[in-house]
Amino acid sequence: MANGCCDEDPIVKVPLDELRGKRSGSKTKFTNLVNITNPIPGEIEDDSKISKFFSEYKLVPYAGSDNKTGQSLLLWELMLAQLSETANACIRKTTAYVIGSRAKFVRAEDPEYDPGTETTEMTASESATYEQALKERVEFSGGVRKFHKNVSNSYQKTGDAFVELVIAEFEGQKKAVVKNIKRTHAMYKLTKKDAPRVLAISPVWTSEYLKENAPRLVPIYPLFVKGENGEIRTVFHLKAGEGNWYGRPESSGSDLYKYQEAQDAIYKIKQASANFLGQIIIEVEDDGEDNPGIDNEDAQKAGFDSFADRMEYNYTHKSEDPSGVIVTSRPYGSKPMFVFQIKPNTNENWYKVNSEISEQKILRSYNLSLRFMGFDASNGFSQEAFISDYVMNVEPVIKEMRATIMGFTNGILTAIWKEIGMEQLNDFSITFESPISKSVKEYKDAQGNNNQNGNNNISNSV
Repeated sequence: MANGCCDEDPIVKVPLDELRGKRSGSKTKFTNLVNITNPIPGEIEDDSKISKFFSEYKLVPYAGSDNKTGQSLLLWELMLAQLSETANACIRKTTAYVIGSRAKFVRAEDPEYDPGTETTEMTASESATYEQALKERVEFSGGVRKFHKNVSNSYQKTGDAFVELVIAEFEGQKKAVVKNIKRTHAMYKLTKKDAPRVLAISPVWTSEYLKENAPRLVPIYPLFVKGENGEIRTVFHLKAGEGNWYGRPESSGSDLYKYQEAQDAIYKIKQASANFLGQIIIEVEDDGEDNPGIDNEDAQKAGFDSFADRMEYNYTHKSEDPSGVIVTSRPYGSKPMFVFQIKPNTNENWYKVNSEISEQKILRSYNLSLRFMGFDASNGFSQEAFISDYVMNVEPVIKEMRATIMGFTNGILTAIWKEIGMEQLNDFSITFESPISKSVKEYKDAQGNNNQNGNNNISNSV
């Protein structure tokens, strides 16, 4: 597409010969390694129908280059987040710990700077005032916890979260509705480099559908669009990474291992349930021109496409009631029929080792530990071992994710308070706590007391 709309993450294909380099003796020189072709391009390459759609509608696909669209990459990321069991578990557990409690109120703090002064807790009166304003003036679609879980899940799966803000006046009072936009429903309209950005929103992206149902166009904050009933709308975009238009999952470094994990599961399921591989090879010898060993004509007379189709239908799970036995005869004096069995890959150790490697790579990309995920019980079910691991390895990750999501939400609230004339409420924010925050505090207090006692013992001995 033109205007450099998709130049942040090009999918570059390089001829194989270009990668091999030139041979010199027994050494092979590899060149241009940065541009190695993706080993699974078929999974993320748009078909002709999708490419034609983007040539008709000036929209920005999820990825691509100046001559290729890349919307299928979005579906690829969503598929991995769903079918990779480790990735799916990481997302769900991270979200459970980021949004692990009822929403609570705190004094607003600068997200970038620490002034070094202790922040005082909100008074009961301030909390009551802030809670009343939220309940009367702001509606989070699906409830405040579900709203934030949707933001967290979308951000982790695709690197993006889109939220629409609608402000309308009702009985003389301005009220706001904040709602998630499903990631597959959102695409940027292609605009010039310095022009304001506009999001197109539609549940279906086909030429046939859009001819009858034009997508809604909503500008990105701080711009608003005014509706027919006087309401104003804008969209907020939470984006991970340095992409120009869209984000990328922070765990995308392990996408190949997510794919391997999903593919291994699909292989075993298909092998067990549908015999998707042929189990036998039958070799027969023709008995002259008038009596071929493979008789396609006879199979077609019986309603099958070919001899192979007939065999597959009768002796594999393609049939509703396949036969488990083949009984046949051959003319007197003819050579015997040979039957060869093709065994599926049932090497348990191969799957076990590869599964463990994929699991470790995926966990590393999410910055999570085996113990936090419940995959490691080397010390039994010791609560102290879990809390110690959480404090040392996982808590910083959870805090960073919570700060990202809550900074996004509180930025939306700042815009709301400005539009409805209640900017004094910007002194406060909403946040969440980990479901084990009490246990973590007790552990840290105990560690602090142990350290203090150790220091006192050292001082007394001196």
